Amino acid sequence: MKTISSAKLRRLPARRTRRLAALLGCGALAAVLAACGSAGASAAGGGTAAGTSSSVTIGKAVDTIGFTTVDVAKAEGYFAKAGVNVNEDLLSGSSTAFAALQSGSVNFVCASSTALISAKTKGLPLEAVASLDYGVSLQLLVSDSWIKAHHMSPNQPLDTVMHEMTGAKLGVISTTDLTYDHYLEQQAGVSSSEFTYINMNSQSAAISAVKYGEIDAFLLSPPSTYYAQSQGDAEVIASLHEVPELANMAYDILVVDTAWAKTHRSEVTSVATAMAKADNIMGENPQAVLGSEKTHYPTMTTSVLLNSLHNVTFTKNGEFTPTMWQESLKEYNQTSTDGPAKVNISASSGVWTNQYIQQSQLSG
Repeated sequence: MKTISSAKLRRLPARRTRRLAALLGCGALAAVLAACGSAGASAAGGGTAAGTSSSVTIGKAVDTIGFTTVDVAKAEGYFAKAGVNVNEDLLSGSSTAFAALQSGSVNFVCASSTALISAKTKGLPLEAVASLDYGVSLQLLVSDSWIKAHHMSPNQPLDTVMHEMTGAKLGVISTTDLTYDHYLEQQAGVSSSEFTYINMNSQSAAISAVKYGEIDAFLLSPPSTYYAQSQGDAEVIASLHEVPELANMAYDILVVDTAWAKTHRSEVTSVATAMAKADNIMGENPQAVLGSEKTHYPTMTTSVLLNSLHNVTFTKNGEFTPTMWQESLKEYNQTSTDGPAKVNISASSGVWTNQYIQQSQLSG
């Protein structure tokens, strides 16, 4: 297995790269700038006083349809009704996101369950307080040139797909991507040494790299996969959402620093409950949130956004179950290069909790 930093790649045309970045999330820069002015104050603040609003910042490990639960909650007024002002910060992967969480530059992080398990093996005092969706929504996007050269199609079984991908350069944005790369390889009986892994610093950079032949494929969540496919340079060859073993595991989650949550219970309760309400509407009526999604992804078509929403299983009432975490730990242990995780994932272990979600508020 060989890993190469994206800095080693041939420089991509700057104009095209900037354009792709804008297409994939033109609200991200504004969110980052807003976060810079508010994160420090919100990290130090206390609970919400009566009649006032507190400000918090939610960081996203990447920009995916699962994490637009934040945007839907904002657009529907769920945060405002709870008396909390939410800023967003788009970060480059779960490791960066968790570092920002610990430093206090963000107050919440949207990340994956396996990324949290990895963090807990290192002793990080982090805790999941809401389930955004479950079942792995990642998709394998492969360049048209590789597909043609290897006679691939979306109808092939996953193990056949991975055998056809041997020798490929795979883009990696976060530890989550790499985890599931290894999962697919193991399931197909293909050695990781058969691939070259190239670190990418963003989704837009990865899509540019596929377009210009710098990488051959990468795992990514919707809507970027469907968007890239609509541009005609790559195709979604496989979806992990269809793998039965991955269908019930906790996946996208809302994470906080445990100590901060204890001293800011009001904010955590407000945010977790608002996110759970957004979960419900996104799962029950995807058409109703198309306006919010279109605002966040203004250049993406309705079909791309609807396909993306239907590819994600949003969690009813934002609640975890023990089974979700048992399945996540099982998957993590199958793919971890560090050996089995010595992490207690029981309900009282401090890895996850449902205590902050006010179920009585979810129907309003």
